[in-house]
Amino acid sequence: MARKKKTEISEPTVYTYEQLQKIEDHIEKHFGQIENYLQESDTDDIKLNIYALPPTVNNRCLTLVTAGMGALEMKVPDELEDNKLSRCELVMTLPPDWDIHGEELENVWPLHLLKLISRLPIKEKSWLGPYHTIDYGTCFASNTEFTSIMIMPVSEDMDVCRCELPDGEIINFYRVFPLYNSELEFKCLNGSGALLDKFDADYDFMADIERSPVVTKDFLNIIDTVESHSSKIEQKQLDTPMINGANHISAYFRWIMEHNMLNDEFIDFFEEEIAAIKQGKADIRKFIINSLGGEFLMDMLNDEGAAFADYYYNFYHGEDEPCFPGDVDNVAMDFFGEEKYNCEEFGNEAYLFVPYDESYYKAMCRYINRNYKKFLKEKEQK
Repeated sequence: MARKKKTEISEPTVYTYEQLQKIEDHIEKHFGQIENYLQESDTDDIKLNIYALPPTVNNRCLTLVTAGMGALEMKVPDELEDNKLSRCELVMTLPPDWDIHGEELENVWPLHLLKLISRLPIKEKSWLGPYHTIDYGTCFASNTEFTSIMIMPVSEDMDVCRCELPDGEIINFYRVFPLYNSELEFKCLNGSGALLDKFDADYDFMADIERSPVVTKDFLNIIDTVESHSSKIEQKQLDTPMINGANHISAYFRWIMEHNMLNDEFIDFFEEEIAAIKQGKADIRKFIINSLGGEFLMDMLNDEGAAFADYYYNFYHGEDEPCFPGDVDNVAMDFFGEEKYNCEEFGNEAYLFVPYDESYYKAMCRYINRNYKKFLKEKEQK
C-alpha cells in the first residue's frame, strides 16, 4: 500500500517584531492612536492587521490602516527598482460615525476591500503604486455606487508617506480612494491629474458614500458648460460679468452654426432661435444659458461637428495637440499683452475679461479655422 503524502503547510510571510513595532510607531505618529485592530487568521500568503484609528480633533474621520501587506515584496518593474516601491500598506478614511463592526456588507465592505487590494499584487504577480486604478465591475455594497478605487499618495509629506524599517527597507503608505464608474472612465481617458482637478483643492479624499460623482455618467457627451467657467468668477470674486463664462463657448458655437455642423434635429427644434441669432436679433450667450441650460453637448452636432469637437475642443490634451481652450487663452494673451494677462486682477482667468464682440469672434475664428484645416488634412491622410 502506497504511503499517503504528507500535506505541506505553508506559513504566511510576516513582519518581524521589530519591523511591526516600527510600522505601528509610524501609524501612531502620523495617522492616530491605535485602540484596536482586526487580524486575519488561517492565511498562507500574508497575515493582515487592519488598525482602526478613531476620529480626533485634528482628524475628524475613522482611519483604517493595514500592516502586513508590505511583508511580501511586490514585483516592481525593473526601471523602478531603485525607487524602493516594492513594499506598501494601505490607508482608507471613513466618516467618523461608520460602524465597521457590524455584520452587514454595507458596514464592512471597506475592510473586505482592503483585504482584496492587499492580495492583488500576489495574485497578479504585479505591483501597486500611485494613481493605479482597480475596477471591480460592480458596486461594493447596496449602500454605494462605488465600483472601483484609485491608489493615491496618502500625503504630500514624504515623512508621512514612507516608513523606514530597521533593516533599511521602505514601506510606502498609499490612500485607497473609491471611485464611481464615470470617474474611472474619465481617469482612463484623461489621466489622474484631470480627474483630481475635478475635486476642490481642499477635498480630503475620504471614502464618503454621501459624496456626489465629480464626473457625470454622460460626461462623454458634454463638451463644455458655462457653469464651469462662470463659477470661477464667483469663487474668485472677479470683477467681470457672470455671462462672460459663456464667451468662448458662444464663439465656438457660432462658428459651428455658420459652418453647418449642428445636427438636423437640433436645428429643427431651435429653428426660430437660430434664425434670430443669425440675424443679430438674439444674444447667442443668452441662448446657450437659457435654452441649452448652459451646456454644449456632442449630440447637438452632426458627424462632422462631433469629429472636429473631439479633435479640437479638448481640455485634457497632449503637448502640441490642437486645443481650443488653449487658443481661448491665446486670444486673451493677444488682446491684453503678457503683463496685463498675468495681472493679479484677473486671478489667472484673463480669458473671462476679454470683451465679447465682433472683434473677439473674428480673433477666435482665426484659431478655429487654422485648426479645422489641420483636422481636414489629417482626416484625408487616414
